[in-house]
Amino acid sequence: MDTKLPMLSPLLRIVIAIAAALNLLIGLLFLLGPELGFALWPSPLPREIMRFIGSIVLANGIGAAMIARRPTWENARVLVAVALVYGGLIFLSLVFDLLAAGAPPVFWIYLVINTAFLLPAAYFFWRYEQSDPESLSNTTYVNAKKEA
Repeated sequence: MDTKLPMLSPLLRIVIAIAAALNLLIGLLFLLGPELGFALWPSPLPREIMRFIGSIVLANGIGAAMIARRPTWENARVLVAVALVYGGLIFLSLVFDLLAAGAPPVFWIYLVINTAFLLPAAYFFWRYEQSDPESLSNTTYVNAKKEA
């Protein structure tokens, strides 16, 4: 059985490709930070935590690169959902930490960056999930075989 899968919009493809490149770079910098003597965090982190963060960010970069290579909504939806949960939790916890727990002011920058990715991701998730695929304007489709 053939089914039509909506392709991601050109703008979303570009955003995902940029996110992939940034995640790959940041993930590698965290992962190799102890050897390079490089720290991306404003306060000291144990090397194990740097590697943990680096591995997660690098894995997300690989997932985003795979989506950029085959940009259908079906391929993107799980990683976008993960990004929304992560981004939402970071947003809530950072707002709390900044307003009530005395987090260093430098984390306002991270909050702005997080929000700049979170809001468009939420919009695209809503747009692709809630819309009938046939009604998405300016959307290209690819035929895919679906197992019966």
